[in-house]
Amino acid sequence: MRSLAQWALDYAREGDGLGFPFDRPYLDLYRRCRTARRAADAFLRKASGDARARRELARLARLLDPVLRDRAFCDVAAKITRRAALFDQLRQALRLHTDGKTTNSTALSAEQAAVELQDVRQAVERFKRALRRRRPARGPAQDTRQAIDVVLDHLRRHGGSLWGHLIQLPERLGGGIRLVDRTNNAIEGFFRKMKQGERRRSGRKVLTYDFERLPAAAALVANLARPDYVEILCGSLDRLPEAFAELDAEQRDAELTVCQTDAGHSPEEELLSRSMPYQDRTLIRSQALRSWILSAAQSRAPSVALSTR
Repeated sequence: MRSLAQWALDYAREGDGLGFPFDRPYLDLYRRCRTARRAADAFLRKASGDARARRELARLARLLDPVLRDRAFCDVAAKITRRAALFDQLRQALRLHTDGKTTNSTALSAEQAAVELQDVRQAVERFKRALRRRRPARGPAQDTRQAIDVVLDHLRRHGGSLWGHLIQLPERLGGGIRLVDRTNNAIEGFFRKMKQGERRRSGRKVLTYDFERLPAAAALVANLARPDYVEILCGSLDRLPEAFAELDAEQRDAELTVCQTDAGHSPEEELLSRSMPYQDRTLIRSQALRSWILSAAQSRAPSVALSTR
C-alpha cells in the first residue's frame, strides 16, 4: 500500500520539468490516482494472508474513490486533456520544442533557418484553417468551441509578432541576413539557470526576497565565461582578482543584507518540496513498480465495493 501511495504522489516524474502549461502536474496526479485506484481493485481481488495489508489497501482505495466516483473530477480532467491536446498542436505548428528552443539554430545556417521560418508560418496557417473547420458551430461542445476561439483570437491579435524576424543587412554592414529569436526562451532559460544557482547558494526555495535585493549587474557574472568579455573587463583571468579587489567591498556589504527564510509556502508547494525518503526513492521510481501498477490497473478487475467505515 505504501509503495502504491508514494507512486501516486510522485506524479511530478510524469512531466519534463518545464512547468505549466508544458507540463500539467495536477492532470498527471489525477491520472496516477486513477491508475492506483484501479490497481487497488486488482490487488484486493487476490487472496492474501496479510489482513493488515488488505485493510491498509482498502483504506487507500476509499481515499481514492472520489477520483473514479465523482463526476466533477472526470469532467475537469477530460476538459483539461482536450485543451492540452490543442495547445500541443499549436506548439507543434510553431515548432516550440520540449527543450525550450524554437529551431535548431546552432545547426542551421541563416539561410536554412529562414527557410524553416517560412515553413513554420505555412504550418501555422494550415493549423488555423484546420481549427476553423473543426470548430463546432452549435451543440454541446461548448468547451471545445471556446478553446478554439481562444487560440484563433490570440493568433489574430498576436500573429504578426510571430514573423518579421528575418533582417536583411545593408551592404555597408556586410550584407546577408540575420535572424532574431522568435521567443524569449533564451532569456527565460538564462533566468532559470540563475535561479537554480541562487537556490544552490542559499538553500532556499522561495527566492522573492533574494532577487528583490540582488543587484542587476549580478546577471553579468555569466559573461565571465566568455574570453572576449574578460579581455575587455580586465585583460585576462589572471587579473580578475585584482579587478574585484578594486570594487567597493564595503558598499556592497552594506547593500546586500542577510536574507531571511520565507516560510510562507502553500500546501501544494510544501508537498512538492518535501523530499521522498532516500530508501524509498529507488523503488518508487523504478520501472518494475510502474509496470506492476499499470498491469494491475489495466487488468479490468471488477470494482470492489468498500464500506464507508
